[in-house]
Amino acid sequence: MQGPVPAPRTPVTAVIFDMDGLLVDSEPLWREAQVGVLDKLGSDVRAVLERGLVMGMRVDEAVALFRSWAPWEGADDEAVARDIVQAVVASISEHAVLMPGALEALDLFQERGLLLALASGSVPEVVDAVVDRFKLRDRFTVIASAVDDRLGKPHPAIFLRTAAALGAPAADCVVLEDSVNGCIAAKAARMRVIAVPSASDLSDPRFAVADLVLGSLEELKSPAAFDLLGLA
Repeated sequence: MQGPVPAPRTPVTAVIFDMDGLLVDSEPLWREAQVGVLDKLGSDVRAVLERGLVMGMRVDEAVALFRSWAPWEGADDEAVARDIVQAVVASISEHAVLMPGALEALDLFQERGLLLALASGSVPEVVDAVVDRFKLRDRFTVIASAVDDRLGKPHPAIFLRTAAALGAPAADCVVLEDSVNGCIAAKAARMRVIAVPSASDLSDPRFAVADLVLGSLEELKSPAAFDLLGLA
């Protein structure tokens, strides 16, 4: 006997994009900068990075975690964070590329008249470097950095603040994220969340927290994605 047919999802009115690792392939640039800066201080943070513990985190919170795992002498956390950011900004201007399907994803939602926002754990300097390099600033109604919140992801503050700035109820927002921390933050904000992990993280069981896991942004036109978005 067939069970009851699930009620269709209400359509989303707003889409909130993460940036690093979701729209732009910048996670390798962050890793290179973090390893380079910390190596000079005699601190090996590769084990922390391999566990994905700092993905989606603000740079100041990541540096604090690095220190707790592999302490160093000399430079304070603020100076280390500043050096990492400078290295990332320089790398973005020379080497960053958009993720497959990034522009098509923006087009998909813009064509349907949805509100678009960027909510990144990165500091404004990094956000500016990305949106200016790829001319994305006019794509978004709101661009938010978690540096303006008391706590970064996995705390939901940035997503709640972004939804409020858009004038959209949290229940009508969908978040696109590549990190576990970002997915946790989105669900804590009571938003729908689509995870788009890197190929190496795709099998991570922690992404079960997301409503849907895709292999790339190119899969956003799938029936499962449209159903979740209430656009079917």
